[in-house]
Amino acid sequence: MGFQLTYDIWKYKSFRKLFYAGFLTSISRWFEFLTFSILSWELTGNAAIVGYIMTARFISLAITGLFFSANGSLFSGQKVMVFFTGLCSVFSFIVFLSFYIDLKLELIGLFLISALSGSLWSVDFSFRRRMLGDALPTQLIPTGVSIDVLSTHATRLIGPIAGGVFLGYWEPNFIFLFLSVLYFLSTLLVFYEKDSNQFSNDKSSFGKLFLEVISEVSKKSTLITVILLTPLFNIFALPFLSLIGILVIEKFSINPFNTGIIVSFEGLGAFIGGVLISAFPPVRKKLYFCLTLLALFIFISLIAISNSMILLTVLLFLAGIVTSSYSALQSSIIYLYSTPALRSSTFSLLTIAIGSGALGTLNISFMSKYFTTQQLTFIMGLEGILFFVLVLMFLNIKNKNS
Repeated sequence: MGFQLTYDIWKYKSFRKLFYAGFLTSISRWFEFLTFSILSWELTGNAAIVGYIMTARFISLAITGLFFSANGSLFSGQKVMVFFTGLCSVFSFIVFLSFYIDLKLELIGLFLISALSGSLWSVDFSFRRRMLGDALPTQLIPTGVSIDVLSTHATRLIGPIAGGVFLGYWEPNFIFLFLSVLYFLSTLLVFYEKDSNQFSNDKSSFGKLFLEVISEVSKKSTLITVILLTPLFNIFALPFLSLIGILVIEKFSINPFNTGIIVSFEGLGAFIGGVLISAFPPVRKKLYFCLTLLALFIFISLIAISNSMILLTVLLFLAGIVTSSYSALQSSIIYLYSTPALRSSTFSLLTIAIGSGALGTLNISFMSKYFTTQQLTFIMGLEGILFFVLVLMFLNIKNKNS
């Protein structure tokens, strides 16, 4: 128990390779978040295009999740991961070459790679993370999954920093070369990893297979709690991350450098929270999952109304801790409570819920016309709390009637 667990997981070669494969694609994802936004704005002069590219990513994530939620048990995770990471590498390289032969593929390439990366985001949840758990003994699975989630929070810092360097010192075409290399290395790491999962030979219709995984989830209160609460995070909490910097500048009128320092406390909290949850995984995972999500919405509301820079920084740090704990518990619960044959399908169902983040971006776009960033943030926090209570009331009624 404790930090010894975080040491023991690295003894397993398959875990290490799958971890680093996910680490590379996660760097790519957050690298794209920054660079694609700025490149698309520079190409078009239209800030709305940034939202459209993000929406393409989330829609692709949800569609891919929908497909594999029904068919996930029919495919080898290794082959699926190689296909999508390889595809991202190839198309990134094509866009890189287009700069030299003047094909004018830059904007199309941004949309295409963003959509492919969204699909990769989905299958990464559905297959690589499930394979990563399969590579560990039972007692180390929560720790291994938590460490994998922790790497995502680390790359939230690494990816944007790398993006800033490329945007500041390199030509735009090298952004796509860098992405192509990262995706290629990730493909190599997964290429020789065999999927130990037992595949189904069921050739039933898509509808029947989809209903099978829905039935699986609906019979287990812990799974359905996670699936129903996940959209709340992606609609009301995830967009908050993109508003933090603007909120700090509006509140305190400080320069971008100091703003970056304050915002980084959220990432620091996420890192520390990830370390703690991996070393000390709670026994009552569903309870802690619910509490961390509720705490996050409360912190978002308090951050919005806080007029003290020190208090706001502390609240950001605490928000980071509960965010990483929420994410780690989410993946651990899906893995541990799913039937082994349906784990990939259940993870895919989860990514459909994550894809609801597209509604979050639309929510912000609509409300930003009528509210300040501070008001918008406060409303999002209250919306999160309200819908959290409504979902728990629904689950309570459902459990009483079961």
